[in-house]
Amino acid sequence: MRAEKIASASLAGIGTFLLIYGAINSNQSQINLGFAGLFLGFIVLTFKSREYVKREALDNLIFPYVEMLQDMVSDLGLEGNALYIPPYENMPEGGTFIPLHEDFDLDLGRMDEETVFLTNVANERQMGLLIRPTGVDLVGKFEEYFESSLDGSGPSAVESVASSVLRTFDLARGVHIDENEGEFRVVVKPTNMEICRASIESCNQVACPVCSSILLALAKGTGEVVESESFAIKEYGVEIKAKKLGGVREWM
Repeated sequence: MRAEKIASASLAGIGTFLLIYGAINSNQSQINLGFAGLFLGFIVLTFKSREYVKREALDNLIFPYVEMLQDMVSDLGLEGNALYIPPYENMPEGGTFIPLHEDFDLDLGRMDEETVFLTNVANERQMGLLIRPTGVDLVGKFEEYFESSLDGSGPSAVESVASSVLRTFDLARGVHIDENEGEFRVVVKPTNMEICRASIESCNQVACPVCSSILLALAKGTGEVVESESFAIKEYGVEIKAKKLGGVREWM
């Protein structure tokens, strides 16, 4: 907002000078320019900052969709954590599967881009909801920045590219990823923690585009299904605990 205030003050100052100078010299053109400067100064002062516009757009356009998915998960009584699936033949962009039960079984051979409710399966443990990840478009931006596919790139590459892109879009101040014995600890520093506080209890099933993009990128970077076990707000940001569940072939 500082830049807007400086621009507003400058325009108002120039407008005032021209207004007074034009009045002294009886120059109507300069008087008109003076009024124009004051008017523009007022307009610039009332502009919303770029940061506010970005956050408002995210709130109004993206999060109603996230809330709708959270309501759907609640109404269906889904118990499992979200599973982030790397791209494979049936789903070229990857996907997010929320199992009906915590004790689940995954059958990737029955999944495809046209399936939403997975019910035509061998047993109830394979049932669940299959959705397009909310962060899939951000993963596309990650790969544009990376100038290559993230397939098999590993957690370090995901950490680096996610941090850079999310900072550029002013969605997060940074991303840190630790891997230990098949588990991930991801720390995200979102620019809008208010949204995180409002929805943190549901993020393990339906995450926002920021966290979803990181987890999907991890699935793609490792070639394994990634389960989002827990989300918690800490002093240093949002801490996500996730684990690798094996590659696509293991679940076919």
